[in-house]
Amino acid sequence: MKILTTGSSLALIDAEGVRHENVRPVRLFPLTDPQHWIALVGENGRELACVEDLNTLEDEPRQILAGALAQREFVPVINRIVNITRATDGHDWHVETDRGSTVFRLETDESIQSLGGSRLVIFDKAGTRYLIADVAALDRDSRRKLERYY
Repeated sequence: MKILTTGSSLALIDAEGVRHENVRPVRLFPLTDPQHWIALVGENGRELACVEDLNTLEDEPRQILAGALAQREFVPVINRIVNITRATDGHDWHVETDRGSTVFRLETDESIQSLGGSRLVIFDKAGTRYLIADVAALDRDSRRKLERYY
């Protein structure tokens, strides 16, 4: 198996020497173990290969795959919860992330899910994921606001 970049997409040359264009990396479960179980999916949505452990790849393909995953998995990290206000169809969260300040809407409390330990993932109404890497590392005021909803 060989992983290549072709402009802005990936290509895979499988064990039989067949070249597959526009391959997408997809993390499998558990999401709490990001270095393991990466599927390489073809244009038709079918799995072409699976990487059990990213660390077993040589430097170049590992870096290519890690870069493609980072682009695909845009997940802002919440550093501070500024305010949470009631809206007609949920709650508006005003937060500061590693990418700047933003506002998003949560429909239900079930939009907040644990990733194990003190990590949380939050899914907004538009389907964007936000990560709280460590609830304990948030400032006291942010933790207090979060406790009302989780």
